[in-house]
Amino acid sequence: MTADVDRADPAEAPFEYGRGFLSWRVCEEILEGRTYPALPFVDDVRVVVDAGANVGATSVYFAQRHPDATIHAVEPARESLESLVRNTSRLPNVVVHPVGLAARDGVATLHHGRDDSGSSSIHRAEWHDGTEETITLRAAGAWAAENGIDRIDVLKVDVEGCEYEVLHSLRHLLPTVKVVYVEYGQRELRRSIVRLLDPTHDLYFGLTTLDQGECIYLRRDLADHPDARPFILQIVAANQAPPPTRRFPTHPRGGAPAKRPIE
Repeated sequence: MTADVDRADPAEAPFEYGRGFLSWRVCEEILEGRTYPALPFVDDVRVVVDAGANVGATSVYFAQRHPDATIHAVEPARESLESLVRNTSRLPNVVVHPVGLAARDGVATLHHGRDDSGSSSIHRAEWHDGTEETITLRAAGAWAAENGIDRIDVLKVDVEGCEYEVLHSLRHLLPTVKVVYVEYGQRELRRSIVRLLDPTHDLYFGLTTLDQGECIYLRRDLADHPDARPFILQIVAANQAPPPTRRFPTHPRGGAPAKRPIE
């Protein structure tokens, strides 16, 4: 599937979604800045890590907002990785890493999501479609060291049940992280993440229920920034506003990914 994204040079830069309406809607909300809104009062962003990059919506979004930063897009799933490479090919500040981040090095079976490639996970669930592939996992801390990453300004972690393991492996770098965007799918996972981040970060904003949530954590010194509280109101307003009216793009052959020109 294909449709339009905010970027200069619309004709040259189509964005390729995964299959199905859910993948399209998830990517749209990311590219519109609803899911992982860039915080304008957080400056000097040089390193962004997108753990669980999927087809690249988050990497494209942050590459546009922080053109002087290096965006590390980390994605192990073969089909998503192919779209990710195509979606970021015109962005020189995006580096693609074809691995999954975890607590330790190894290999694992990735179970594919039925309706959205972003729900694929090494933990089998009822929403998987029965197909799978073998992926390479890297210990997040060791991976960062090998890639010369000694600071992370913006860290997004959406790795379908392995969020705590990734954050814990990167714990020596957490004091450098200005903003953490993290998702969770279990209350126990949320509690573990809170305990890990509590010494250095405050919860800035969250859309949460008992066993699911998307949260933004802000480093303590930035939580006191004079623009931090006023910007929360903008995030709330954006999440309450109806989404822009866009037609779901269909492909003439049905199953192939759609592309959306980036505006």
